[in-house]
Order: sequence, then C-alpha cells, then structure tokens
Amino acid sequence: MNTTFETFQVLLLHILLVLTFFFIFVYFIQSKWNQLMNGFLSVLVSGCSIILFMTFPIITPGHAVDFRQIPFIIGALYGGRRDAFVLFSIIVTYRLYLGYPDFQGFFLAYSSLLILLWFMIPFFQKAVTIKKKVYFVLLISFLAVLMIVFTFSLSFPELTNIRYLASAFIFFLVQFIVLSFIVIFIENSKVEKDLTKEIKKLEKLRTVSDIAASISHEVRNPLTVMRGFIQLLDDDHLTNEQKKFYISISLEELDRAESIITDYLTFAKPSLENIKILDLKKELKYALKVVKPFAVMSGVDIEVQYDADVYIAGEDQKFHQCIINLIKNAIEAMPEGGKLIITLQKLDSKAVINVVDTGIGMTNEQVERLGTPYYTTKEKGTGLGTMVIFSLVKAMRGEIKVDSEVGKGTRFTILFPTVEHSDPFFEEIVK
Repeated sequence: MNTTFETFQVLLLHILLVLTFFFIFVYFIQSKWNQLMNGFLSVLVSGCSIILFMTFPIITPGHAVDFRQIPFIIGALYGGRRDAFVLFSIIVTYRLYLGYPDFQGFFLAYSSLLILLWFMIPFFQKAVTIKKKVYFVLLISFLAVLMIVFTFSLSFPELTNIRYLASAFIFFLVQFIVLSFIVIFIENSKVEKDLTKEIKKLEKLRTVSDIAASISHEVRNPLTVMRGFIQLLDDDHLTNEQKKFYISISLEELDRAESIITDYLTFAKPSLENIKILDLKKELKYALKVVKPFAVMSGVDIEVQYDADVYIAGEDQKFHQCIINLIKNAIEAMPEGGKLIITLQKLDSKAVINVVDTGIGMTNEQVERLGTPYYTTKEKGTGLGTMVIFSLVKAMRGEIKVDSEVGKGTRFTILFPTVEHSDPFFEEIVK
C-alpha cells in the first residue's frame, strides 16, 4: 500500500515537472532574446528537467521509468543539433553519476537516439505544417521507446515479459501524447506570434495611411478654395471691395490649412519648449475668453468653479490649445444647446480640471477609441483635435479620464502634477 502511494506521488511529481518544463520552454521559445541566449536557456531548462526526471523515477515492479526523453526530444528538435549533443551529454554524465547497472546498454540506446535525432532535426525544422511535425514526433517517440526496450531486453532478458512490454507500450502512448501536445501548442504559439507581428505592422501602415488621407483631404479643401478665389482676382472688372473680400477668404483658408498642419505636427511631436509656471485659474480664464463667443452662438451656458490657486509646470500655448480644443469639442457635442461646467480643484498633489457637458454622450466603444488616429465622433471631423489633447496632456505628465453616457453627457477629467509657486528649486523641478 505504501509502495503504491509513493509511486502515485512520484507520478504526480512527474506530471508537475512536465507541465513546468512545458510552460517555461514555451516562454523561452516566444521570448525576444537573441538566438544564442534562447539556445542557452532552452538547454538549461531541458537539462534541469532531465536531471529532475532521472533523480525521481517512477518505481514499478521489476524496473524504473521516467520521462527524461520528453525534454531531451523537445530540446533537441527546437534547439538543433548542438543542443541535442549537449543534452545527450547531460543524460549520459548524470546516469554515470547515479551508478545504475548496465551503463553500456543505456549508452548504446541513447547514442542511437542521438543519431536518430541528428538526422531528423533538419526535416522536423523544415516541416511546414503542424501535422507533419506531429508525424515526426510519432516516429521519434516510437523508435526511442523501441531502442530502450531492445537494449533492456538484451541486458535483462529474464525481466522481459508481457507485463514489461505492456508497460512500455503505455509509456510510449503517454510520451507521444505529451510530446504532441507540446509541439502543437508551441507551433500554434509561434503562428499567433507571427500573426500578431503582422497585425501590428498593418495597424501602423493603416495609421500612417489614415493620417495621410486625413491631412491631404483637409488641406486640399482650403487650397482648392484659395485657388478658386485667386483665379477670380484675375478679373479686371472686380471692384476693390470684391478683391479685398476674395483676399480675406483666401487668407482665412490659408490659416485653416496652417492650423491643420500645426495640429498634425503637435500630435506627431508633442514636445514642450518654453516650460514655466502656469497659474491654471489665469490660463482657464484666457481659454474661456476665446471660446465664449462660440458657446454663445451655440446656445451653451458655461459655468465655472475655481478652487484655490493651483500651479503646474507646462507651456502656456500648448495648454491653451489643449483646453480650447476640449471645450470646443464639448460645445459641439451639444448641437441643441446645453450647459457646460468647468471646475478646477487641487486634490493632494494633483491639479484636477473637469469639463462636463450635457451633450449627446458616447458609448463605451467610442470612449475607448478616443485619441486614436483618424477617429472622431463628428461627421466632418478628422480626429486630430482629440489626438492633440491626449498628446499634450501626456507631454505635460498628465492623464485624462473620460466618463460618458449616451443621451446624458460626457465628463473629461484632466489631472496634472502640481508645483509650488514659491518653491526655490522650481527651475530644477521644471528641468
């Protein structure tokens, strides 16, 4: 009874060792290290697993078995011939250290297995489909068990019987199933890794193409208008008032094109150059003066709530651009008019700015996609304005939180780290 229980414990230990080896090996296969480091780590993991399997064999009546062949075969197939020879050396050396009888038969069996792997490794690595690789594993596993049974029969013919052959067959099935599972999982992981790389490349290309399409489309419109009015200026019958009108429209369209390009450059490189102390109450008042006429035209009432004086380190022009874009978006989200609440407060060491509108709101999917290239909730928007907001806030070491509900409105919360206006070491803080 005790022997059976101990055998069951060792079997559970082997299962744990197989699973541990499997997950660690797959992790190293998927790692981004160089080939030499991957080879070293795979040999280390496989070699340690071999030693542990041989140290704690499963004792059965008449003989002992273990799963040392699993890390040996997997490590050799994926590591190559060099790793196969190193693992073979580990097995032989440790078997010699353990001092079990019939070392010659053991050496002959594993030398034959090494020769088999030596010829099979190139074919396995060149196999394109998972199905072919599983066939190779089936063949290798069968021949490996056959070699062990053959050498054992030559060394201990008196112990070779039907029970031993049945145990060998069961061992072969278990080993083949485990090896197949590991190979299938590794190959699927490699396929998923390659697909992930391709998807990332395609996403980058799509981002570039979307931004390029957005910029070219938005810039082409004002340029087309300018071209038309410049052609009209060639008419000799125009009055001075008409010429001035055409020129003013052309300049407005030119400013519009310049604004679009500026937004793009700000998104591409949201760097801060002239960093200084910003009094957020003062900066918010300036931004509100700019957008107040637009709010009045849109029928939006703005309510402002200021806390005590709050200071941050940043660039005033970039901060204005960020806040004005955010307030403008909030106003445009209320096409039928509404109420816009802007609050400024200091919580712990954070400056908190809340911009809350009573507009159309957004779904969770729309909130998650905010700030991504070429995404906008407006019919004629480019998405650049929102990207600029997120980029500038990040450049000033801030963060944005968005809460929204369709039909009820949206809350933008911007948090910046504060600084003390009287801090004598402010210059160092800014740097």
